[in-house]
Amino acid sequence: MYKPETSYEEFLKSEQEKYPELNLKDIEALKERVKENIDLPPIRDKSIVMFLHSSYFDVDVAYKTIVANCKYRKELPQVFENYDPSSEEMKQVFDSMSISIVSNPSTGKQERILYTNFKITDPQEYDYVRCVRYFFMMLEYLMVTSGTFDGLVLTMNSKGVCWRHITKTPMNTMKKLLGFVQEALPVRLKEVHVLNAGNIISMLFNIIRPFMKNGLMNLLKVFPEGSTEIFDLVPIDIMPQEMGGSGKSHYEYCEETYNQMLSARDYIVSL
Repeated sequence: MYKPETSYEEFLKSEQEKYPELNLKDIEALKERVKENIDLPPIRDKSIVMFLHSSYFDVDVAYKTIVANCKYRKELPQVFENYDPSSEEMKQVFDSMSISIVSNPSTGKQERILYTNFKITDPQEYDYVRCVRYFFMMLEYLMVTSGTFDGLVLTMNSKGVCWRHITKTPMNTMKKLLGFVQEALPVRLKEVHVLNAGNIISMLFNIIRPFMKNGLMNLLKVFPEGSTEIFDLVPIDIMPQEMGGSGKSHYEYCEETYNQMLSARDYIVSL
């Protein structure tokens, strides 16, 4: 684990130990291409490393990913600006949703698991834009403290989802975020699991399917209510109790994650 203030030199040395394919020549080539594009904002050195890794060390792909990332961020300021874990809006998300990093005793480059679960299922307490801002703020924290890793596994427990949640979701924003996830992530998305999926989830997928490319569809796995097949894919010993795992409660994971983000607030608000 790194700290946000870990120097780039120390960060790079550790990252090259994890992935010897990460070489200075490619890093400098990517930096130069970014610098030549006057339409791009400055990209942090650590982020250059993340993009190069997420693109399997292909400089051309990494550059295209950076361009897409900046495009979507510009189009979605309501999601990617004004990060502050201590704000009232983010506190409200924390009170109503579990959005957390599932802590793993192992360290290094193994997969990272993220988990979401309603705390309060009342649709009046649900704000999609605030929830996804919280999620991507958490992802920024994960990246700066973990560096690169083999893959991101997103596990979403859909228990409690109803049609009113869907009607409160701005579809244009969701469409753009699906584009962001498929074209612009600075991490390797490995799997997306949806638990306790019922008719509402099927209806939602029918709505968003036209915006999902084959790559994302192949990563998506949907499990009906009561299914335990998820544990063929994620470790039961660390997954939240509420989904049948033997780890901590999702409330504990959520509080740990939120407190970690608060401890890194100075870095997060600088993004």
